[in-house]
Order: sequence, then structure tokens, then C-alpha cells
Amino acid sequence: MIRLALTGFWIVAIPLAGLAQTPAPSTTTAPASLTTSGVPSAIPTAKRDSSFLGKVKEAVGLDHVKTPALDQLKGQADQGREFVTETLPDLGLKIREYNKEKTEKRRKKKKEKSEYEGIPIAEAYVKFGSGDRTIIEKFHVLKEYRQPSPYVREIYWFDPKGQRVTPSLIKDKEIAQILHGPYKRYQNGHLIEEGFYYIGAKDGRWERYDINFQLLDKAKYARGFPAESQIVYYDSAHTRIKEILPREYGQLHGTYLAYHETGQLAAEGRYDHGVKVGRWTEYYPLRRQRKKITQYGRDRWEADVEPYVISEWDEKGKLVYERPKEKAVVEEDQ
Repeated sequence: MIRLALTGFWIVAIPLAGLAQTPAPSTTTAPASLTTSGVPSAIPTAKRDSSFLGKVKEAVGLDHVKTPALDQLKGQADQGREFVTETLPDLGLKIREYNKEKTEKRRKKKKEKSEYEGIPIAEAYVKFGSGDRTIIEKFHVLKEYRQPSPYVREIYWFDPKGQRVTPSLIKDKEIAQILHGPYKRYQNGHLIEEGFYYIGAKDGRWERYDINFQLLDKAKYARGFPAESQIVYYDSAHTRIKEILPREYGQLHGTYLAYHETGQLAAEGRYDHGVKVGRWTEYYPLRRQRKKITQYGRDRWEADVEPYVISEWDEKGKLVYERPKEKAVVEEDQ
């Protein structure tokens, strides 16, 4: 080593060969003033974060980064995951519920075809007529015969021999098929009438249409009677009907029926907006024997016409009175 002394300075000369032989330091040590005692020289391996955000950070190469923003994001993600787990149903459970609802709908639809109001039924149809007047009736009948209500005037049933739906009096219970359930009537392929029957009696909403499916008429029934009818009973148990007062929009309108305590028809007639019209017939308690026929005005506009008795019978069915046919009345009718 060669030392050269200059004024205020020392110059150290180092041979080039010695410089080449001196190895370079492997690390650089920070000044003592910038180091902290007790800190290990090597950085320990961080504990693996198994949380949802930790997996995301590991996948994108940010698992070693620690920042307040990421920590906050981690908390929100964990909270969101808990929220999703608690509120959203399991996919498998959702599928099971969907299949259950679908099965229930199929079962209900199948049930509607096999029963109505809890009573077993069978589907049937009849076709008659030709050309534009071809009529097809699709209906349902009881699988087993049930006695219709004695208070309902018109009981509809299917006659297999005549191939017709009819409201005529049932004479043979063995062949009579009582209508029960949905009913549809078609003319030349167009629906012109639909409704429901309950053990032969009209029930629910009934509608009639033209060939363009425009509504022509509608009515609502309750087991054979107009839905707004007022029914008066003899007993508190409501098993024996005394009279049926037909009402529409609060007024007496339609067919009036009265019954004896035995259940036999006592009287029948029609109201036109609160006014008795047409012929009213009274009956004896037994065998539906006619007692009297009274004539009223033809409609409500003839409310001031004085009613009169046309015919009258005794209990044995013998005619005891008959109004003579006046010539003026006959000419007017002609």
C-alpha cells in the first residue's frame, strides 16, 4: 500500500491486482442507526389465509400483501358470504321444491278430471246434428247415482238410450247418468255455452256466447237456485225449505217456489222486478195435485191488471171451477 500525504488529505493507493482478488460483499448492512434490535434477519412465512378473500388473493398473487383496503374488502366479502348463505336457498332444495310444485299441479289437474267437489266423476260427450248445426256437448257424470235435491225443479241427466242431455223427470235410476262437474256446448266448433252442474243442478257461473265468442248472457247459480236467492226454512237446521225468493240486484225477479212441510211443491210462479206475472199454480200437499191456477199480467208493465182464477180443483183432483173463455179475450189472443 502506498500512502501519499497532501495538505489536509490522505490518498490511499490500492494495487489493481489486490482489488481484483478482493471478493464483493454479498449483502449490504444498514447503518446501526436504522436497524432495530431483536428483529430476525429472515422474514417468517405468513400464515395461510383460508377465508374467501384469502383464496382470491392467493389466486391473483396478492396473498402476501397487507393493506387496510384489502382487509376491509375481506371483511365485506366474508359478511356477504354469510349473508348469501343465510338468505339464498340451496340450489338442490330449490329444485326439489320446484319438482314438488310441478307434481302437485299435475295431481291437482288429474284430480279435477276425476272428481268435482270431492265426488267422483267420469267424462263424456255427445254429438248430433249436421253441417253448421252440428252440436257437441262435453260434460261429466256421476260414477255412482246420487239422489238429486227434491227442491230443485230442473235436474239435468244424460240418457244413454236417447243420447241426449235432458232436464226431464227421471223414471229409471238404473240408466240415468246425473250431470256433475264442468259442461261445455259447441256449435260447428264454436263454444256457445259453458257452466257447472252439482248433482244435476246448475251451479256456479253460466255463460252463453255467439259464434264470435261475444258474451250474450250470464247467470250465477247456487246448487240449482239463482245465487242471490233468499231461502226460507221451516227448521233451524236448514233442512226443510219453506220458500225460495228469487232476487236480482235486491229485487224479486225470477221463479218463485214454495213447499209444504212434507217437501212437496206448494206453489210456483214468476216475478218481474217485484211484480207477479204470468200463471201462478198452487198444489195440494200430496201427489203434487193441482189446487188452483191464477193469471197475472204478462209483465211488470201490467201490474195494475187485476189477477183472476183460471181453474180450481178439489183434493181428489176434480175440477170445481173453470173461468169461461170470453170472446174478446179469444179474439185478442188470435
